[in-house]
Amino acid sequence: MTRAKTGSPEPPEQLATASTGRRMGAWLADFVLLYILVNVAAIALGQAHWITTTVGSDDASTWMGSTWTGSTFYVDAVWFGLLFALLSACYTIPMWRLAGATLSQRLLRLRVADAREPGLLTWRQATVRWFALFGWAFAEMASGVYAVLLLAVLGWPIALLISQLRSDRGQGLHDRLAHSLVVAPGRGHYSAWD
Repeated sequence: MTRAKTGSPEPPEQLATASTGRRMGAWLADFVLLYILVNVAAIALGQAHWITTTVGSDDASTWMGSTWTGSTFYVDAVWFGLLFALLSACYTIPMWRLAGATLSQRLLRLRVADAREPGLLTWRQATVRWFALFGWAFAEMASGVYAVLLLAVLGWPIALLISQLRSDRGQGLHDRLAHSLVVAPGRGHYSAWD
């Protein structure tokens, strides 16, 4: 089966491996965007819960018999995990496959490309990359194994960062598994999209 390429090949001098700082910035911005979308979806589905707590004292030893009321909003961990997995897959996979970058990556002038030949990722590559970045951790969350989840959520991004820093091409484990490469404009070029 031949593979159709929708991205134009670019000369190597136009592109350079993306810096760790830009990649982390794009990842954090996408994470915040997805976090907001998950909470909006949870509210729309009736899975968001508001809790109001009042703590007070009439004791004269406290500051003027203070009463404090606070509200907090939360989404059950299982719902959050399922919604995050679904929305992150629906957002990142098509963006990497069809546009070459998520909105945050595009804003920071980054491009996710096939590491083996010039062009965009295939659907399979984009899915493998998503699963290595997001999918497996949220599958754990949905399973309810919270102790494993805590270690995974804290440890996996650090492991990906270390693997990216140790790579000559700046590829994290997720990039190596998907045969992808995150690039930025080279010297004298403004955008990885020109």
